[in-house]
Amino acid sequence: MDRTHVFDLHCDTLDSLAWPKLPPELDGGSVFYDPSDEGKVTPGELTDFADAGHGHLSLPRMGRFAWCQCMAVFIPDTLTVEQSATFFDIVSTTLAEHIRLHPDLLAQARSAGQIDGTLESGRTCAILTIENGKLLASSSDMIDHVAERGVRMLTLTWNAANPLGSGHDTEQPLTRFGRDMVTSLEGHRIVVDVSHLNDPGFEDVRRIARRPFVASHSNSRAVMDVPRNLTDDQFRAIRDAGGLVGLNFCRHFLSPSPDPTPAEVLAHVEHWLDLDGQDVVCLGSDYDGCDVPSWLAPADHVSTLEDALVADIGRELTDKLLFSNAHDFFVRNETD
Repeated sequence: MDRTHVFDLHCDTLDSLAWPKLPPELDGGSVFYDPSDEGKVTPGELTDFADAGHGHLSLPRMGRFAWCQCMAVFIPDTLTVEQSATFFDIVSTTLAEHIRLHPDLLAQARSAGQIDGTLESGRTCAILTIENGKLLASSSDMIDHVAERGVRMLTLTWNAANPLGSGHDTEQPLTRFGRDMVTSLEGHRIVVDVSHLNDPGFEDVRRIARRPFVASHSNSRAVMDVPRNLTDDQFRAIRDAGGLVGLNFCRHFLSPSPDPTPAEVLAHVEHWLDLDGQDVVCLGSDYDGCDVPSWLAPADHVSTLEDALVADIGRELTDKLLFSNAHDFFVRNETD
């Protein structure tokens, strides 16, 4: 039987894997992967990361599917722009190290044309992304540097203000530099990601963007009213631009329940489908970056979500949401 195809727009696994390698000036502050956390692991353990109780993703578990995973370098707000550039180099190198350690299990797609061949070979396909674009202000050629590393998508902000704009910690719109970077990212065919961006910043992207943009891991504000989720108008803007919205598994963005049920997760999907989002919705799990519903951890439990989706919306729409919407978007981004 063919393996189920999965394409997930966001996880934070690389940060957790790279944390033990960081110099002291980069691993302090109020960040998720403090060295004292239980998530501290030895680099090179992605083969048993989830099974050791450290996180959600592991290569054997993803290998049960034809799995394409966008792997973010999450840059903490606490770092300076110069520190952010160093942080990116260290954490992104972790992906290359894992590929060298496990070439039969993992490969990086530097272009969308490499995705299918990687999956057909039986390997998990990794796409490098960035969460928090503040490093782009560290040098005039930084955008070229991240493109050369194979970055295919970049989230403009995290929660606080940075040189591009701001997340929901402030109401600051995009800066002039941020507006310029939207244009430059599009020129490099690096997908602009508006997850975490505040509402004024979103309006700026909507006005400036000439290419489709995405919200890699954001849910519906109409279903769960938190600032990190998208309004219906924002969802329509992404839909009309030809973009994607990735369903975030974070409990706090799904429902008020301490452990959201499948029905509470599906409520976001159903609402978006009512907004003609059948070509827009995909997965943006935020694995290894948040607390997810117990029935969705670790990663191979996505099959439970698959079963619930098939029962609710049918096989064809489920396959679009799990894989083909995201896959086809990345192909179009490089060919249109």
